[in-house]
Amino acid sequence: MEKITIRNHLHDSFKIGSLLILIFMSVFFQNTFAGDSVLKQQKSPITIEILQHGKTNFATILNESHNNNRIGYRFHEHEPISYGKVPLSDIDANIDKEKIRILEERYNNSDDVIIHKEEIEKNESWSRQDWTFYLKPVSDGVEILLIISTYDEGLPEYYGIQQCFRMSGSSNAEWRKKIANTPAFSEYDLWDNQSAEAEKTSLTYVLRNNEWQAVPAGEETTGARTPLGFAIDDVRTNGNLMSKVGPYKAFMLDPVDNGLITRTDLSGLWLSGMYWQNTSHLTNHHPADCLHSIVNIGNIPPYSKRAILGKIYWFQGNKDSLYNHYKRDFLDGDNRNRLVLASCQFPVSGNIRENASWIKNQMKHAKIRGADIVHFPECALSGYGGKDVDDYSGFDWNGLRSETESIMVLAKKIKLWAVVGSSHRLSSGNKPHNSLYVINSEGRIIDRYDKRFCTGGDLKYYTPGDHFVTFDINNVKCGLLICYDVRFPELFREYRKLGTDVIFHSFYNARQKQGSIHPVIMPVTGRARAATNYFFVSLTNSSAPYSWPCYFITPDGLVKNSLEADKPGILISEVDISEKYYDASKPYRMDAINGKLNSGETVDDPRSLDRETY
Repeated sequence: MEKITIRNHLHDSFKIGSLLILIFMSVFFQNTFAGDSVLKQQKSPITIEILQHGKTNFATILNESHNNNRIGYRFHEHEPISYGKVPLSDIDANIDKEKIRILEERYNNSDDVIIHKEEIEKNESWSRQDWTFYLKPVSDGVEILLIISTYDEGLPEYYGIQQCFRMSGSSNAEWRKKIANTPAFSEYDLWDNQSAEAEKTSLTYVLRNNEWQAVPAGEETTGARTPLGFAIDDVRTNGNLMSKVGPYKAFMLDPVDNGLITRTDLSGLWLSGMYWQNTSHLTNHHPADCLHSIVNIGNIPPYSKRAILGKIYWFQGNKDSLYNHYKRDFLDGDNRNRLVLASCQFPVSGNIRENASWIKNQMKHAKIRGADIVHFPECALSGYGGKDVDDYSGFDWNGLRSETESIMVLAKKIKLWAVVGSSHRLSSGNKPHNSLYVINSEGRIIDRYDKRFCTGGDLKYYTPGDHFVTFDINNVKCGLLICYDVRFPELFREYRKLGTDVIFHSFYNARQKQGSIHPVIMPVTGRARAATNYFFVSLTNSSAPYSWPCYFITPDGLVKNSLEADKPGILISEVDISEKYYDASKPYRMDAINGKLNSGETVDDPRSLDRETY
């Protein structure tokens, strides 16, 4: 009996020990492989309360890890900056209500979310609209989702509203201290303790040329344009940029890289700040010791809505760690699988300067509307040989070079990629290439595609190319083709083998006779190429009559959207490679590409070989 008892005890001990080991391993692997998700599940030290002063609503934010500080946030203040036309439909505005619904549902079903609503009444400054703020405390601050709902007016292309981040210290008015009292971050408190002769110390930083730079300290309101801000100010002033912008007439300093702005404490161990998508301007200071983001919430048709994400940061760390948090939140993850593209059309002509003016203007409007890359027609800058250019022997190559450089400069200023059709000069005696230049957001030409299949007419003016071009943006692989290339499925097959996600296909099918077959067959052929190879496809064309318009085609071969023929326009579309589309040929596509032109296995059967009997 003793031996049996001992054996049972040992067996029970073994079971308990094994169970403990399994529990330990489970916890270990969950924590080891969950990565950032574990961090996000940590309880937030942040609490939020909505307060009211007069008719104005504020959020007051506490951080239990950083005692004796209270940050404020003002949702609605002053007048908006309004510019442009109101879009007529969700398609025109590139609004996906299903994605907005999913975002709203996620925040509505999330723990600890504070929901705050602002009803904006119509007056001489404001259009009627409703704002819903979802404020979610997280380990490093507060995530914000803003839903803007419109009424009968809608909102124009640009509608800049100021969001106020309050950092008031003891030197501020008593009523402001109830909302914001931040001795750790108050520059006004710091200046009060400095001698009048001393140079004021700045605790405020922005990113400029990929480096953190202090915003000059002073009581005058200062600010800076983001690339979006440069685009909108350049458009609304016809290139005569104003020196002061915004409700507080902030003096504009050199442009910044993005909408991220932060304050550090004197020790450099703590920081707070904010980032909003669609930020056009950042400003610092006025009597309430604030930071401001002017955010474009516009381009919404009547009775529709838009979603914009932001975040308040408040944690122990340095500016480089803040950038890593921002990058994780807004640049990495799902954001790396998406690309907003602008397919543009205008009446391409033989006037290089006029073409360049169209290109640069449409680049700026594409930036305002949220594009990452802008796509232009074949020979958009140079004009098309045989139609706009009679003879390249006397062509203005210097003028073409100058305008190409001006487009590159603009691409860098507004941080926008561009695919620009042009003619590429070769050595003396050789005809030019019909080309697409790929200009990155740093203003550099990183590659050039040359039209491979030139028509018989093209060959009188152009030398054909001999290479494919791919490039990556946001983890999306892009490829290039030009006009007559559409007739050759072998080119598309090669791009499929290269793992391409989206094809930018530029055309010049314009200045045709009425009744031309091209407006009928070209979009259909593009749809077939998209579906058989599983690509997104952007088709651009000159809008000079008679022509056919820009199309955006999804990988199932369906037309997601198009412009109106024979009129200038910009078509904004989104590529999301994480979305799944109908793909009938997927199981056998690579077999076919590799020469196996049937599905399944063939058999050696005499009745199969005898094709004259039944």
